Amino acid sequence: MIIDFNKPQYSYIDLISDANALAQTYGNILQNVTIGKSHDNRDIVMLKLGTGKKYILFCAGVHGRETINPIVLLKIAEYYAKIYEEFNNATEKFENLIKKPDGDVQKQYNRMIFGKCVYELLRTYTILIIPLLNPDGYMISLYGYNAIQDLDLRKRVKKMGINHTEWKYNGRGLDINRNFPCRSWKPKGPRDYAASENETQTLIQIFHQYRIRCFLDFHSRGKSIYYYRNSMTSSYNENQYKIAKKLKEITGYELVNPENEIEYGDSGGNTVHYFSERFNKPAITIETVDEDAGFPLDYKYRFSTFEEIKLVLFILGSLSL
Repeated sequence: MIIDFNKPQYSYIDLISDANALAQTYGNILQNVTIGKSHDNRDIVMLKLGTGKKYILFCAGVHGRETINPIVLLKIAEYYAKIYEEFNNATEKFENLIKKPDGDVQKQYNRMIFGKCVYELLRTYTILIIPLLNPDGYMISLYGYNAIQDLDLRKRVKKMGINHTEWKYNGRGLDINRNFPCRSWKPKGPRDYAASENETQTLIQIFHQYRIRCFLDFHSRGKSIYYYRNSMTSSYNENQYKIAKKLKEITGYELVNPENEIEYGDSGGNTVHYFSERFNKPAITIETVDEDAGFPLDYKYRFSTFEEIKLVLFILGSLSL
């Protein structure tokens, strides 16, 4: 086991170290690549899980204070990579078990069926996983403003006067999830413009580099699923609803009413709206963790969140996106 949920503090350095360790351990099925830099010069990394030519994208850590999903996505990558790597060995063991059966045959058989499905899934799809799009904001939320190394940036974010545990912005004090050039985007000041941030540009680059068939953006809080797009066609939203219903069955999360797609007064410009409008492909936001959870989020949420969302990938693959 590489990803350890029992560490109360899980820093950016821990995440980078674990991402590298996963790539080294499961090199046949998993790669770790750097796709961009934050404004405070931290690497933004992406795992490529699978060998298929169809791409699904998972992203987390857009908001700094949402500290549960980054480590959970790494654990999900480990979970599937391990099943894939063990499949051939399991096949041989199961054949031996059939020759000398015991009371555990049915359990082993069920495990083999699931292993076979995961094996085929990862040969059909490559799952792109960006566990932490906003490393600067993540570090501020965990360790305070001194985590920002650039003195000018540190001075800038401190001036905003926000408790660091509530910090949702990036290292320049901008909300990345209000920075994407979509129809709902509105300027928040005279110098504000869409796609101004390194992190925004990095994700847009990945959107355009791969023919992504489905995009899931993981946020916290509320245990809910946002699927409806007022800017899109009824047929698009019908397909979104079908996917969201399947995800609800797996996670137990609630579907958000279409009327609540965007809060009143919101400046717009989030990841899924940009992807929906630009590529006309499924894009869904999944909110993990209880609605009333306080910041900083209790690290124990990692365990329940993993159990709730670990099969999301499996279900998406079964939908033949």
